[in-house]
Amino acid sequence: MKIISFEGIEGVGKSTQINLLKDYLESKNYLIEIYREPGSTPVGEKIRDILLDSNNDLSNETELLLMFAARSELIDKKINTSQCDYLLLDRFYDASMAYQGYGRKLSKDFITSLTSFINCPIPDLSFLLDISVKEGFQRKNSDVKDRIESSSNDFFNKVRKGYKTIAKANNNRFEIINAANDIDKIHQIIIKKIQSKNEHI
Repeated sequence: MKIISFEGIEGVGKSTQINLLKDYLESKNYLIEIYREPGSTPVGEKIRDILLDSNNDLSNETELLLMFAARSELIDKKINTSQCDYLLLDRFYDASMAYQGYGRKLSKDFITSLTSFINCPIPDLSFLLDISVKEGFQRKNSDVKDRIESSSNDFFNKVRKGYKTIAKANNNRFEIINAANDIDKIHQIIIKKIQSKNEHI
């Protein structure tokens, strides 16, 4: 099983690219599963509701621990038992480092220790879809903002910068893609990168 994670701030088009990749890989007769963070398990979806509810005033520490609680359930109930060929993740543990580490200024060492504590598998490949905070939210201007999306632009600029730092430090795993490109161009970049890792696709 290959794990491919998609990362980025709000509005970069992760869901669109994940579904395009799913269709492409299924056309090659691969078995695909898609999971989102937080969520994708019964407990994880309940935690997601708590995390994103704008009526909840959560501390940064509570936010982090709830994210990892949901992630632990995802790993235990879904990832560790998966029989698929490709597992596509709409965010994974890099998101906690970007959002809670760089964005919320929580201990990066503690986040790393939590990642180790719940035995997070390392993705075989990660795509960072990168776009300016302004353009990302322009794409979502008709949506009602959830609790995290309601954070300041300054917060999301820190998250974006954190993502770039993470990607460059793990450049053997990460591919940074300009999410301002058109949808099909991004899709073709993703396919070519996967092909370079697996000549059978």
